[in-house]
Order: sequence, then C-alpha cells, then structure tokens
Amino acid sequence: MVINLFNKALEAPQTLPYPVVKANKLFVENMEKMMMFQMNALKSYLDIGFNQMKAAAEIDDVKSLQDFYQRQAEIAQTVQHKMMVDAKAMTDLATRFKGEMGGLAKTTFEDALPKVA
Repeated sequence: MVINLFNKALEAPQTLPYPVVKANKLFVENMEKMMMFQMNALKSYLDIGFNQMKAAAEIDDVKSLQDFYQRQAEIAQTVQHKMMVDAKAMTDLATRFKGEMGGLAKTTFEDALPKVA
C-alpha cells in the first residue's frame, strides 16, 4: 500500500516547494561542515595521542621519564584548550544552522500568510 502511494506520487511530475529544497540543501551543507570539522578534530586528537605514545616509547632512562612526566601537564592543558575551542566551534556551527533554518521558516511563513488571508 505504501509503495503504491509512493508510485502514484511519482507519476505526476511535480516540483518540491522551494522551502523544502532549500532546507534540504542547508541540512546537507551543515552536515558536511560538521563532519569535516569532526574528522579534522579527530585527526588532531589522534596525532596528539600517537605523539604521546611515540614519546613514551622513547623513554629509556630516569631522566627521559622525568622529562616525559613533566610534559604531561602541558599536553593536558593543550588538549583541554583544544577541546574548549572545538566545542565552541561546533556550537557556532549549530547556531549558524539554526539561524539559517529559522530565517528560512520566517520567510516561508511571511510569504504564505498573505496568500492564506
């Protein structure tokens, strides 16, 4: 039954309303930006982790162990700062998307209301 409804809907050539098309494009653009950001962030966190593993593998005496240990506080601060910057960037992306969708909804309603009245 659902397949029949879908097939009937596709039989008549129709265009989707502009707001639907625009919303879909905004969604895809936003998802692409967020995924690229997350992939780059993941790579940088992995790089930090692998560098730490390599540095730990180079420890061969007490002095190098002490040096490694002392660098851990700096690295922890770097990671903490990066996480805060990344969280803000993700929030900014989400806020921008919300604003674009809100603007699209407002424009759509403003265009539709005079036609209804």
